[in-house]
Parts: sequence; structure tokens; C-alpha cells
Amino acid sequence: MLLFFFTLTLCACLTAGLVYRYDLYEHEPAWLLALAVGLGAGAMGLAGHVEAWVLAGLARAGLLHVAAVAALVEEALKLLVVAAVALLARREFDDAMDGVVYGSMAGLGAALEESVFYSRLVPGMAPSLPAAELVRLWAHVVLGGIVGFPVGFWRTRPGRSAGGALGGLLVVVVLHFGWDALVLSVPDGAVPSVPQTLGGLGLMLGSLALYGRLVAIASARSRQEFAPGSLRQLWGWPFAQLLRRFRPRG
Repeated sequence: MLLFFFTLTLCACLTAGLVYRYDLYEHEPAWLLALAVGLGAGAMGLAGHVEAWVLAGLARAGLLHVAAVAALVEEALKLLVVAAVALLARREFDDAMDGVVYGSMAGLGAALEESVFYSRLVPGMAPSLPAAELVRLWAHVVLGGIVGFPVGFWRTRPGRSAGGALGGLLVVVVLHFGWDALVLSVPDGAVPSVPQTLGGLGLMLGSLALYGRLVAIASARSRQEFAPGSLRQLWGWPFAQLLRRFRPRG
């Protein structure tokens, strides 16, 4: 179990470092990023109680009900974390990338809390970090970044920010619901069918593609605002060298 927590912590630190690097032109203070992680973990703990309360009130809660409630509650609370940071730390929340960064950090905290919860629920789980935990970690980070993007990108336009946040929330709820519905449809110990596997891959790749695109959009806006002459790029070493090598020469 010690190896499990060590590996989980290592993966979380590497993920946090990657997210931190996204903000190339105006880095956020470490204490505020840590606060977002803590708030994300607390939000996930609260989400568990809210989900249990809602599902207990349903006459009959099937797998799709569980997936829908979990998706809506967890993603809405991540959005609230980003909104809270934006309101409480207005001087720091001044970059188009900030919504992505703080949303991703909130998702990281949510993933860590959920992983710790399941590790206590199943004492006999694998001592090392299972692949499912990595999926959980990165999925929460990606969905948190997507839902937080509008808050940072339209931070100076409250109306546009609110509308975009609701749209982003709808998108991540659909993605989260689709993933949970697929996972819950596979019986314990069973091997996913080909359609289930392809559906899961489609959801993961689609979420990553959308997240990557939003990171690139936010980075371009951030560069325009803070460092229009900067040569720093999201694709750093060694990717920049590879791109230059294969770029057509005119």
C-alpha cells in the first residue's frame, strides 16, 4: 500500500508540474495552486455525500442514474472551485490560462481524494498504482481544465464568462456521464466488449483533444496579453526540436 501512495503522489506531482508549465507567461503562486488542489479534494468529499443523498431520494436508482448524478455534482463543484478562486484572488486570476490551470488543479485534488477513498474501501487492492488510477487522475484533470476554461478566457466579461461556464459544464457532464456509464456497464471482473473499449477510447481521445485545443487557445491569448514577443512555446524540448526537424523547408 505504501508503494501505491508513493506512485500516486509521484504521478500527481508530475501532472501538477505539467499543468504549471502551461502558464508560460504569467505563473500562478504556488500557495494558490495548492489551495485549488485542496479545495478540489474537499469538493470531491462533499460530492460523495451529495450524491448519496440524491440517490437515496430516488425511488429506484439504476446505473445511469448513478452516472448522471456523479457527473453533474462532481463537475459542478469543480466549476465552483474555479469561480471561488476567481472571486477571492482577483489580482492573481488575471490570465486567460488561469481557468484551465485552476480547473485542472481542482480536478487533480478531486482525483486524489477519490483514489484515497477507494484505496480505503478496498484494502486488498494492488500495492502498485493500477492503470485505472492513472485514468482517474488524468480524466479529472482534463475535465476540470475544460470546465474552468471559460472563467479564465472571459474573465473580464462576466456575462460571457457565465454563459461559457454553463456551456463548458454541459460538455464535461456529458463526457463524465459517458465514461461512468461505460465503466458501470462492465460487470466486476469482466473484460469490456469491443464496443465498450472503442467507446472508452473515443471518450478519452475526444476529451484530450478538446483539452489540448483549449490550452492552446488560452496560451495564445495569454501570450498576446503578457509577452507578445516571447519565443516560449507550449511544445518545448524535445518536441520543439522534432517539429523543426520535420518541418518542410521553403
